[in-house]
Amino acid sequence: MNVATAQTLIGDGLARSPLSVAIFDSELRIVWANTAAEGASPGLPPQDWRGRRLAEVMQEIDAETVEESLRRVLATGEPVLDLVVTNRIGAWAEEHYWSCTQFPVTVPGAHGTRVVNVMRDVTEDAVSQRRLALTEQASAHIGQTLDTTQTAQELLDVAVPQLADVAAVDLLTTVIDGEDLARQAQYEGLRLQRVAMRWSGESPVSADYASIGSMETNPASLHHRLMVAGRPMFLPTFGAMSTEQIMQLDVGAGRERLLVARQAGAHSLMIVPLIARGVIMGLVVMYRLRGMRPFTSVDLWLANDLVSRASLSIDNARLYTRERASALVLQRALLPRDIPEVPGLDLCHRYEPAATAAEVGGDWFDVITLCPGRYALIVGDVTGHDIHAASVMGQLRTATRTLASLDLTPAELLGRLDRVTAGLTDTETFATCVYAVHDTVAGDWEMASAGHPPPVLASPGRQTGFLYLPPGLPLGVGAGHYQSTRIKPPPGSTLVLYTDGLIESPGTDISTGMASLADTLTMLSDLTVDDACDALLSLLAPKPTDDIAVLMARTSPAAQSRANQPDEGRARSPQVAVPGSLVVILRSPARAGELSDLNWLPVSSCVSGCSAPSARGSCHRGTRRCRRRQPGTLWHRRPTPREARRSQKCCSWCPRPRGVARRTVACTLSGRRPCRGSHPRA
Repeated sequence: MNVATAQTLIGDGLARSPLSVAIFDSELRIVWANTAAEGASPGLPPQDWRGRRLAEVMQEIDAETVEESLRRVLATGEPVLDLVVTNRIGAWAEEHYWSCTQFPVTVPGAHGTRVVNVMRDVTEDAVSQRRLALTEQASAHIGQTLDTTQTAQELLDVAVPQLADVAAVDLLTTVIDGEDLARQAQYEGLRLQRVAMRWSGESPVSADYASIGSMETNPASLHHRLMVAGRPMFLPTFGAMSTEQIMQLDVGAGRERLLVARQAGAHSLMIVPLIARGVIMGLVVMYRLRGMRPFTSVDLWLANDLVSRASLSIDNARLYTRERASALVLQRALLPRDIPEVPGLDLCHRYEPAATAAEVGGDWFDVITLCPGRYALIVGDVTGHDIHAASVMGQLRTATRTLASLDLTPAELLGRLDRVTAGLTDTETFATCVYAVHDTVAGDWEMASAGHPPPVLASPGRQTGFLYLPPGLPLGVGAGHYQSTRIKPPPGSTLVLYTDGLIESPGTDISTGMASLADTLTMLSDLTVDDACDALLSLLAPKPTDDIAVLMARTSPAAQSRANQPDEGRARSPQVAVPGSLVVILRSPARAGELSDLNWLPVSSCVSGCSAPSARGSCHRGTRRCRRRQPGTLWHRRPTPREARRSQKCCSWCPRPRGVARRTVACTLSGRRPCRGSHPRA
């Protein structure tokens, strides 16, 4: 085979090649193009390409990139493989991808070197890669939160503008509220609420379309029947449909939506139902505006894939919303609605659930009346964020109130509550708690902590700081050892018990949160406790990521001043024996040693505790009038379990201490009246 024959064969091969082939001269003008080149520029025959530049024959191609590569081939003689460029073809200006192969060639009888550019249409491969990338983006982006509205918006962020120019999500009102779903009956309308919409940034937003809100589908419409059947509505030539044809698709509000969309410039339409676990939850509407190519069957397949991914995430968010609402209702039902008034204290309480996809926790608070003059304040937090944590919180609150009726010290109460918590459930459940007892007569506090954040105290003229309480293990460990601490703050002091949601936030150290709490409480010292409590939450946790319980107590200066007065010359409310305790009134103070040896404790001096201090007599159970004009001291002790069981028969026996004279023992088990009968000596 001679050279001329070979060149002829090569020329014939290029001319008949199914690939677009063009030969350029040294000035990058086309000198020859084969028949297949017309596919890259419909409507312009190849013979009309001669003498023109590439940008003159192909619409919206990246001509600069191609010509720069051609110059490099002419200068170096090295071929170029797989140079990908794009252009737009057809009435809809559809984007096409071309893979260019370039190499130099010498043409006999021609002046200078020529360069050949062979273009292969790789649009399908490029579109497939884009779809795969869009699917991967959907997997990574959709379902990042457990919020239905946010998940719907995440779906639109992926779909626009990669798949559609305009998209919107309409959800059933039952999905938004987190209610149970049931299969939709064919004859029942769908109550839909638009929760998200996205409009491509390249086009202006239609005000009429953006104002669309709620609607209810008509069971007689084609649109409704398709939605209930789980089938999409696919109208690629929506813009060419007449008004009569559109009116046949839907009625009422649905028809108005379609007409508004067409007026906004939509010419291609897809409506895909949101279905999860066989139940419809809403629908996704996608449009392409004028100037863009219509939707294809491949676009419909891709839309179905994106919507199916989003539907599972939206259903998970719905289930979470329902569980969170149930836990919140349960928790609010278990928390105290009102707290008792404490003499000498201004009290305020707040419970703030998490504002975001934060979960409902087991935070609780309570104020308990132990006896006249003694009150307990409790704030605690159960680990976990679900209905289980809320139910355990209710059990702990009940157990705390039961144990508080025994008038235990804070350390003793936490020790028993620790053992109670360990036996509440089969799974490991822990809780933190701070328990404080306030004596309104003495004006002091006795408190203990079980792994809880320390209380903060703001006193007039002093630096706000946190109280040091001996650390204790959280409740539920079963072997906790706790210690009580007694303090007596000055008049006008503010004590704040709180849960960790007030001082903890993502990305912030807990020490920073505690410092902010102390500084904020100092600034709010002039406000009332109600205003200070509200301001504290708004400043430190405007959008809390965890539940917060706050219990604020401010001592009254007048009450504290009365508590600090000396006993002489003033009346003082007598201390009272706790119901269920044994009370002994001694005729002679000399017998006090006998009682102290038997673990009996003095309650108050009868003379100093009487409302009429000049009278000499014994006070019993807080009566304001002396019944006997005899000197004496009021003593009490707690009953033994055996004594408590026989409390209904207290008049037939009396567990008095040895050596106490006849008719001098009064039994107040369970608050009963003192025995009036005679009692034998021991």
